[in-house]
Amino acid sequence: MTERMDHKIGTEAHPTVSMNEGSPLSRQHTVTLSNEQYERLFFQPAAPRRGDLAKRFGNPSLLGLIAFLIPYTSTILTLCQFSGAVPPYTLVGLSGDYYFLGAIAMNLAGLMEFVLGNTFPMAVFIIYGCHWGSLAYTQDPIHLTTSVFTTELGGATGAAYQSSQAFHNVTMCIVSFVLMIGTLRVNAFFALTFFGLVMLFAFIAAADFAAPLAVDAAGLAHVEHLLKFAGGFGFIGLVCGWYLAILEVCEAVAIPCPLPVFDLGRYVFPPKSDPTKEA
Repeated sequence: MTERMDHKIGTEAHPTVSMNEGSPLSRQHTVTLSNEQYERLFFQPAAPRRGDLAKRFGNPSLLGLIAFLIPYTSTILTLCQFSGAVPPYTLVGLSGDYYFLGAIAMNLAGLMEFVLGNTFPMAVFIIYGCHWGSLAYTQDPIHLTTSVFTTELGGATGAAYQSSQAFHNVTMCIVSFVLMIGTLRVNAFFALTFFGLVMLFAFIAAADFAAPLAVDAAGLAHVEHLLKFAGGFGFIGLVCGWYLAILEVCEAVAIPCPLPVFDLGRYVFPPKSDPTKEA
């Protein structure tokens, strides 16, 4: 028995998503979505891949996004020093989230994006997944990362160690800016998320450079203010990220969601041909 349902929204050409339970007696549901609705499911600047693999496997974008947002949310709340949080010490307690959600789950999502042929989200998920893993390894006390920085080098608060962390954050700021350019062809909320990341890493790097110079109460207060600024800009990405997560969840389970995605692909270097007509 086969039951077929077509939902046509709008007047544009509509990509089709098929769901089959796999049994000869199961019902097959074909839902025709608008371009904007279909593009919500992916973070690919170009047309999402719609071959056999995309039909067989699930969309990994939801996994990668939420796996990013869980440790990211806790990090932002820590930087803003909510409920007595003290950066960077409180971040040590988040190592489990960084390892399992940030590193493992995001890299898994990135590999699935690679299988589907979506280059941009693959790079985003794997790069930031590895960043979370690097952060977890560095701050995990079991690895004694700061033990090699002797008293002569100033220990964990000296310029030798803090500059290494600052250089990493400067590099991640540059990476985030480069990736933000790509998000200008995805949607406005994705672009704002990366803008928040650019500013977040910039202010954390400034705090790392300032930490060795904080020899009095005023210096420590300056470092705290820089971290709070980082958390404040990070909140932009926090709000936009969870907004996208709501859209992803609704579209994944076919819940009608009137929230706009503000697709930028048709305005920023729009493709010459209609990607919905491609095979």
